Amino acid sequence: MKIQVKLYSTLRLNLGVAGLEIEIDKPVTILKLLKLASQQLNSDIIPELIEDGKIMVGTILLINGKNILHAEKLETMINEECEVSVFPPSGGG
Repeated sequence: MKIQVKLYSTLRLNLGVAGLEIEIDKPVTILKLLKLASQQLNSDIIPELIEDGKIMVGTILLINGKNILHAEKLETMINEECEVSVFPPSGGG
């Protein structure tokens, strides 16, 4: 299965890439997918999104446009070709 991972905001700026494609042969959790993305990017993106095993306030993770907070959070399974959107917390004011 091919998973399209789209990166936004500071992730896109800091890594210099808008997204990547990850090939998986069996269902994985969103957390495992983020680990695979980190390996492919040669940069650990997890500390920018997750703290103490929980999604950081302001982080948005979408699978086909649906927020994983309304599913199983970091244990949400990806079991089909899809698009995952990753928005790190942003500051402003």
